[in-house]
Amino acid sequence: MKKIVNWMEIAKNIGLTHQVVFIMITLSLFSTAAEVLSIGVFLPIIQFIQLKGDLTSLIASSDIWQNIADWFSYFDIEVSLQNLLLLSFSMLILRQFIIYIRMIYSKVIRHKLTQIQRNNIFNRYIRANTIYHDSTPVGALSNIVNVEVNGAISGLIVPIEIAVNIIIFISYILVLSLLTWEMTLVSVVVLLIATQIPKSWIKKSKIVGREIVSANTAMSIFLISRLKSPSLVRLAGTEEAEKKAFNALTHRQRKHSVTGAILNAKTEVVIEPAVVGLSFIFLYISYNILQLEVGVIAIYLVILMRLLPIVKGITLKWQAMQSLVGSMEAIKEYLHVMQESAEQDTGTKHLNRLRDSILIDNVSYRYSLENSDYALKNINIEFKVNNVTAIVGPSGSGKSTLIDLLPRLRSPVKGVIRIDGKNSDHYTLKSMRELIAYVPQDPQIFDGTAKDHILLGKNNATNKEIQEAARLAGSESFINSLPKGFDTILGEDAVRLSGGQRQRLDLTRALVKKSEVLILDEPTSNLDAESEEAFRKVLYKIRNDMKTTIIIVTHHLVGITDADQIVVLNHGTVESIGVHDSLVKGKGWYSKAWKMQNSS
Repeated sequence: MKKIVNWMEIAKNIGLTHQVVFIMITLSLFSTAAEVLSIGVFLPIIQFIQLKGDLTSLIASSDIWQNIADWFSYFDIEVSLQNLLLLSFSMLILRQFIIYIRMIYSKVIRHKLTQIQRNNIFNRYIRANTIYHDSTPVGALSNIVNVEVNGAISGLIVPIEIAVNIIIFISYILVLSLLTWEMTLVSVVVLLIATQIPKSWIKKSKIVGREIVSANTAMSIFLISRLKSPSLVRLAGTEEAEKKAFNALTHRQRKHSVTGAILNAKTEVVIEPAVVGLSFIFLYISYNILQLEVGVIAIYLVILMRLLPIVKGITLKWQAMQSLVGSMEAIKEYLHVMQESAEQDTGTKHLNRLRDSILIDNVSYRYSLENSDYALKNINIEFKVNNVTAIVGPSGSGKSTLIDLLPRLRSPVKGVIRIDGKNSDHYTLKSMRELIAYVPQDPQIFDGTAKDHILLGKNNATNKEIQEAARLAGSESFINSLPKGFDTILGEDAVRLSGGQRQRLDLTRALVKKSEVLILDEPTSNLDAESEEAFRKVLYKIRNDMKTTIIIVTHHLVGITDADQIVVLNHGTVESIGVHDSLVKGKGWYSKAWKMQNSS
């Protein structure tokens, strides 16, 4: 019962509705009925041939023939060998047509469920919080979406197919019981015994299925991490080590896949001889002991031969379902964790604009609520509207963490973030993030055109808005120099662009959004001195032309000397806040870093 409830829960999550199950079973029942009728007509056909078409004797021999005669008479059809054969063949054709419809419907449903589930996983992943994204390997998610979803869908469809096969099995058994209940009982017992033989193999299939999921996940994680950085591997001189690691993962996948194949082969090898042996035993008993009619024996053998693939199918499908349990459990677990990790949007008010300032009010943050040290401790910073604020400090000082707090990618453990004096938690996440545009140090450029990337900032931006944003960002010149200008396909991660060009392009994406706050993470890290000075002028033009509040996170101090305020973070605390001239004269980190950068 627990397994059924668990299956129904997973089925509901994936989108397998009662209506779909009903239609699939109904189609199978119709095909079963047509098949049983097509085979059931064989006995009357054999009897008809034996008595050479003597209808009077046939009617007198059984009620079945009386019903056949009445049915043919009702439709004004002659009872003949030709018409009996035609009836049997028609039932067979009808069965095949229904099977065709069922197969097409099943395929469509599989694709639909796969699409639904992949969308479900992707949407939940997007809605999950930053902590979840930080802790979940991309390769694991890739394996779930590309591989395990297919396995989970199959694991949900297979029980329906098993149920259909059981119904077909019962239908044939009922037909057999009409011929001889003694042999029917013997047949059922032998068939049940035959299905019990591979029971231990079926249990092992469940374990192997979990191992296959684990092996596939490990391979996906490995490939995505290595394929993104082949040059790093070459420069590090670790090619041989990476080859060995890859071979080990390949061996692990092959080992478990072969084990699963062996289990399936064992089951198939055992089931068929068991059922064939049953047929031979029946033939001997029915002829020598029960002395059944040749026609009855023939029909019985035909039905038993039809039961062979059904019984084998039930056993193999059950085994397959056990092997797919790993995929189903993985999907269920990932969906549950992502649901639990979903961002909590408690805000109800819409933030229209920034009028005065953003205040970091005594904020502390740590990555783990249980054990980790504070990444930020008692932070107090005010970002005035239309000002340029630079956030500096050594690596690991908490700069990136602080930036994540502003658009509520992370939530403070202590303290609050205030927008124009009001707690930012009162505002919706959507309106908060519309207020802020962010340009990371290493922008992710998706496979598409330059225009496609810019439109990520505002999907309905006009060509005029795009051109204006490109002009302000200083990207207009190099974009127009591309083979097809803004319509040039950049390729995965825009490998044809330099680091500086990528940042300019992403800045264009941020500017077309026309947000009131612009956050830039290491905007000059890929620029030479001349380009850095030009970029500094661009930023102040953006501030003046668009009335934008700019926050810069940087190690490069030369480009921020004109900032309205400079915040120095060190060891997760605010060491000092001031302007360039006063900080240089001090004895803190900023003064030392300035002297070091200018002496080199």
